[in-house]
Amino acid sequence: MKKVSYAQLQKKYSGKLVALNSVQSRVVAVGKRIDEVYKKMQQKNLKPSDTVLFGPIQKAGAINVFFSISNKNN
Repeated sequence: MKKVSYAQLQKKYSGKLVALNSVQSRVVAVGKRIDEVYKKMQQKNLKPSDTVLFGPIQKAGAINVFFSISNKNN
């Protein structure tokens, strides 16, 4: 199965939270708030452990930088 690309999510679900099935091939719930997404998942008898949550989805063309800072000393 082909995974849903982030670019596809940006085109259709900009500004929303999106839950995908566990193999990330299909959108199973969408909402502006996490409680909306969770309610839709419950209606479909899906557990959070059965899904992958993305969001909020950024606007198409947006450039985002994510980083993590750690003070671990190895």
